[in-house]
Amino acid sequence: MTAGRGRGATVDDPEVRRLAAQALADDTSDDAAALIARSLADTDWRVRKEAAQSAALSPRRAEVLRELLAGLGDRDNVGFRNSAVEALVAIGPDAVPTAIAALRTLDADGRKLAVEVLGGVPDARGAEALASALSDEDPNVRQSAAEALGTSSMGGDEARKIAVKALKSVLPRAEPMMKLATLGALSRIGVPHDWKILEPLTQDPMLRSEALAAAAKCADPSAGVALVDALFDANMAHARTALGALAEWIESAMRQALPIGDVAARLQSKLAGDRAREIADGDPQSRGPALTVLALLGDAEAAPAIVRGLLDPMLARSAETAVSLLGAAALPALLAVGEREPPSRHAALLLVVPTLTSRLDDRAITVVRATLGHESDDVAAAAAQVLGALGDGEDIERLAILASSDRGRAPLSAALAIEQLAQRHPEEALAAFGRLSNDPSKTVAGCVLLTALRGTPPASTEYLRRAVGDGEARARRAAIEAFAAIGGQDARETVATALADEDRDVQLAAIRALGVLRHAEPLSVLIDSSSDAEIVAAAASALSEADGERALEVCARLAMREDPAIASAAVTALGRLGERAESGLARALDHTSDEVVKLALSELGRAPSASALKRIGQSLDHASWEVRRVAAEVLGAEGSEDALALLRARLERESDATVREAIMMSLAGPFSGGAESA
Repeated sequence: MTAGRGRGATVDDPEVRRLAAQALADDTSDDAAALIARSLADTDWRVRKEAAQSAALSPRRAEVLRELLAGLGDRDNVGFRNSAVEALVAIGPDAVPTAIAALRTLDADGRKLAVEVLGGVPDARGAEALASALSDEDPNVRQSAAEALGTSSMGGDEARKIAVKALKSVLPRAEPMMKLATLGALSRIGVPHDWKILEPLTQDPMLRSEALAAAAKCADPSAGVALVDALFDANMAHARTALGALAEWIESAMRQALPIGDVAARLQSKLAGDRAREIADGDPQSRGPALTVLALLGDAEAAPAIVRGLLDPMLARSAETAVSLLGAAALPALLAVGEREPPSRHAALLLVVPTLTSRLDDRAITVVRATLGHESDDVAAAAAQVLGALGDGEDIERLAILASSDRGRAPLSAALAIEQLAQRHPEEALAAFGRLSNDPSKTVAGCVLLTALRGTPPASTEYLRRAVGDGEARARRAAIEAFAAIGGQDARETVATALADEDRDVQLAAIRALGVLRHAEPLSVLIDSSSDAEIVAAAASALSEADGERALEVCARLAMREDPAIASAAVTALGRLGERAESGLARALDHTSDEVVKLALSELGRAPSASALKRIGQSLDHASWEVRRVAAEVLGAEGSEDALALLRARLERESDATVREAIMMSLAGPFSGGAESA
């Protein structure tokens, strides 16, 4: 009989054996565990993979674990041993004691497999066992244990602390290959290295590359200086490693506001620019790090390449650091390169401008003003944003004209820019309105400017009333938005009448304005009288802003409406009402639409009470894997021990690979890639 044949399986057909292995997931009979073990030893990898999943789901878990422990010690069937590892990892936390037992009782090969299991199911118990395995008599087991401890962050804070302490203690006395494994594990955990310990390792030819890479996580400026010197290593592989690590060191120093003057000075003294280019020319992976180093050197010739790097997904991160280092010196290249790029890329580069300087010189502001009239909506919108941040009073009227157009996103960007400029230049804004208000064709522009001025000019209310009765829908909408900004009883009464406007965009603008004006009654009437999903959804959102108490009852009712659009809008509205809305959000978790449930989970998880946390945990058993994934992410973000306990309890039962991954990532919490704080 062929190994791996379950009940009803034929000897020769692997597909039948696979289906038989799949059926073992629900088998409660006394020999189910033995049959799973036989399937794990099957000659066909698909049968073994199915059996590993069945092992994770089997109701005979205790017997399955005993079979898997035996499988780890099977010296005759390598496929069985490897499948046993996969099955134990799939089982999750319940498999940890079995793996620990294997570490104590099996031969070196079996102990190495047990280490793999503990690395795949990280927790504090496993971390303790792996820490002990760092002194195993077999070097392969020791190195594997060090590598496995690199995943300890996913087991929680305690597991991470155990791993960091053990790895740091073993590093100074370890043999070369063990040092390599230990350095790699500490780097994966995100631990900053001690340069006093690391520096001697950079002198060991076998360890030099790994030690140079680890130097990127040393806060000591001496590590950065040493990496500069290593750029000139005769071994080009070491030089490439040093370049990448140096760029990472610079980025980290900038984030932490650490001094980088010594590193910049060493780069200058060694004329390192040509060397960085040489390394990058021979290795495409080094192009990004080279940009960072050239920027720290203040290399003006590199500015165009750095700017173009912002548009290359492979170089963007390094280019962002490099542009930050160059600051205002990058502006000429930024504007020049942008003009030669397609509109979307031109716009992206323009948006970088305000991050580099607080003032544009005459040439730069002339270029940006000219760009305001660009045929591309994206470019014009970006230019408006730049002028909002860096323009002056002269730009207000030209921005008001753009804001009154109907070209796309640019009008909104222009309106926001006017808000910024009117605060800085109120006199120029008043003068601009005086000119615009005398021109009936500029009514939209006038209303936009009044929005920014909050009704400061005399007779602004009358101007807006006339605009609400205007024949052009855009003017009516702009006047309503201005009334929302100005406020007052006149505004409330006038805007309420616009709910009956024939233009839908005007109606929606009036609904939003009533929320801003805290005028709840017309919104409640509209919700009860309208069957238009979009209108009801907008009114529910506005009501949460206008009157929280009234919105609680109305939106809780709307959240159970069959229409997902209305229900989702109500859930979002409830989310704005804080802890008072918990009961309504919790009820929305029973909605028939998965999208509504996912949204309710996200809103409920912002600051959940103990009862809400329990209700979110129940969603880990939802029929939809997408809902379970979102629930796992919400619990992981909440991060309390109660939330993590819910995740650990679900992990051992979860069969969907995507959800399991989400749970594991959530269990990793803030330590999945952060730096050591202690």
